Amino acid sequence: MRRLLTLLIILAGCSERAPPAPVAQNIRPAKIMTVEATQTREEFEFTARIEAAQSIDLSFEVGGPLATIAALEGATIAVDSLIAALDPRKFELDVSEARVQLRLASQDLERKQKLYQQNGISKSQVDDAQSNFELQQIRTSQARESLSDTRMISPFDGYVSRRYLDVGVNVHPGEPVVRLHDLTSLLVVISVPQDLVATATAKQVISSRVTFPFIEGQSFPMTYHENRGEADALTQTYEVTFIMQTPASWNILPGMAANAFVEISRSATEYLLVPASALIPTSDNGLAVWVLDPESSQVTLRAISTGAPLEAGVPVTAGLSSGEQIVIAGASQLQAGMQVRPLR
Repeated sequence: MRRLLTLLIILAGCSERAPPAPVAQNIRPAKIMTVEATQTREEFEFTARIEAAQSIDLSFEVGGPLATIAALEGATIAVDSLIAALDPRKFELDVSEARVQLRLASQDLERKQKLYQQNGISKSQVDDAQSNFELQQIRTSQARESLSDTRMISPFDGYVSRRYLDVGVNVHPGEPVVRLHDLTSLLVVISVPQDLVATATAKQVISSRVTFPFIEGQSFPMTYHENRGEADALTQTYEVTFIMQTPASWNILPGMAANAFVEISRSATEYLLVPASALIPTSDNGLAVWVLDPESSQVTLRAISTGAPLEAGVPVTAGLSSGEQIVIAGASQLQAGMQVRPLR
């Protein structure tokens, strides 16, 4: 009896005792990386030559003795400035003669209109006088235009690279007088091998720059312009042209040699790249990564799909989004729902 009472007292004491409190789990340190979209990039170097964005050979639309050349070779000339001029005397006489003929035609038309009102002449004679007057107006306008064409004016701010004729030479219409370059921007021309032209497009150009051997430690940005559609018969390369803005502090001229650097994306689309240390094998022979929730600091194991490993890491094709954070070191020590703190 005494033994039974003792046993009941022990059981009652055990039922009143509270269960032990759970031990709080320590927050584990882990190396965290933010996943960002990337592309496979490759930079190519080419020997380049500089050309003017626009080059024209200026000529007169009329002929005559060359009286003046105001632009010298190697000089920079402003827009609307005089470049060269023909002897204007013959054209000035043509304008004077046209004015006289126009005045006579005007007087003849006025006289015949009065006679017609007095029934002195027929209507056809007035019409002939009217046609002659209009013809003399056209001839006067042409004479004035020809006189204006004796002065060659710069169509843009340009650089005179060549002068073909000297003062005193009898110039024919359309004969080149000077060559003018527009140097507000410059063309950078490179020769690209056919295999690169076949596998890369202008949309895959990420960045491009040009350097000069006489300018140390400085490069200039350029942008894609156009691609010649036919290969050089000897080298089997294609000319690709980029545009660069003319540097204010350097006298870059057509014909100079340069080095062009073009960075090209080797993948058609962007993808996510993660290090191999972040990958966790799963029971179904797949791969997963620990994804960190920034608000709760808890990690969740998420299955992903990957592509062929690259030197820079493993491309993720599904399961992750750009901007998410994953654990890339210490992943094997984690469990679902565990809290982590990023290592600095």
